[in-house]
Amino acid sequence: MKHIVVDLEMNSISNKYKDFDCTMETIEIGAIMLDENYQEISSFRTYVKPEYNNRIRPLISRLTGITYDMVINAPKFDEAMKMFSNWCLGVNDDIKIYAWSENDYKQISKEISLKKYELSLDEERVYLIEWHDFQAEFDKELGFEKQLSLKMALDMAGVDFLGREHSALDDARNTAKLFNIFNDREMFDCTLKKIAEAMKPTDFGTSLGSMFDLSGFAVA
Repeated sequence: MKHIVVDLEMNSISNKYKDFDCTMETIEIGAIMLDENYQEISSFRTYVKPEYNNRIRPLISRLTGITYDMVINAPKFDEAMKMFSNWCLGVNDDIKIYAWSENDYKQISKEISLKKYELSLDEERVYLIEWHDFQAEFDKELGFEKQLSLKMALDMAGVDFLGREHSALDDARNTAKLFNIFNDREMFDCTLKKIAEAMKPTDFGTSLGSMFDLSGFAVA
């Protein structure tokens, strides 16, 4: 069994297509493949050329560092999807796919429909089986009702974020690091203890948990 952690970066579809159910387009795919021991064995990254907007919105560029010049000659959605599925299935083994939040799978599903991408039988293993929502699994294990951002979850685990936030490959790799901890019972129990300590009431009758406004971290 191989475990694949994937992350997408997206750009808004132009307002002239406002009647579309799909309002975003994938502009970058990043993924990390882990072996049975949750160790990285391979990585994947590609930019994706948008088809329903001829510019990257300024906010998206600021967040991701992606400009239109970086995607203008990139593969379109259908080619990028084929590249990604070939990479996933190239190991000739069972796979499980994870993402930090359910948003990435919803995006792929909507875009497949919008762009009428025809799946091969093999690709159904990649795109028709819903990706595991690792964010929800992590929050449930820790007893959090609100969704934590990846950066906040890493901070709580005492792990530094390496690379740039909102880079698809860097986000996928950091999610994979957290996934490794999550699946190592000894390491995860240590993390739980750290969080329990942070949540203990202080002399002022509060806790670090109550001091955090977690709503500010509730992003994918």
